Amino acid sequence: MAVTVSITWKFPEKKFFFLKIEVFFVALLALLVFVLSFFQFESWFYSIVFTLVFLLLYVLSSYLIQKWREVEERYKLTKSHLEIIRKKKNKVKKEKVFLKDIIHHKLDKFFLGGYLLTNKKKKHLLFFNTKEEIEKFENFLKKLLEPKSKIIKKKE
Repeated sequence: MAVTVSITWKFPEKKFFFLKIEVFFVALLALLVFVLSFFQFESWFYSIVFTLVFLLLYVLSSYLIQKWREVEERYKLTKSHLEIIRKKKNKVKKEKVFLKDIIHHKLDKFFLGGYLLTNKKKKHLLFFNTKEEIEKFENFLKKLLEPKSKIIKKKE
């Protein structure tokens, strides 16, 4: 069995269009548009039309904003650190988070995101494309941070 040396992933993938949390809130807003337009016009037809117009405008504006901003994040987790490269248009920002500095991490497998908190109280946001990516990251991170937690328990 081969030992994994590092894990890498890129966010968002080309096939990726909406975040799960975004879909949830847009659905909530679409329902609100439907209900308010139904009470305003007392017609199913106008309610459906206004809801569809809202969804069409949202999808179109979201697509245009994504194309205009050109945001991309690359992650690489190794045995010693996590490297994060954020690209926005022509700006590139690199961060390196050493695993020995991580004091807390939280991952959300439903909304496919999370964060790492370092001992300098800096929060590093993480984004994933699939549930498999987040599980692979979590398992790799647990293996790397496990010896650290065993040492702390032995000292107590």
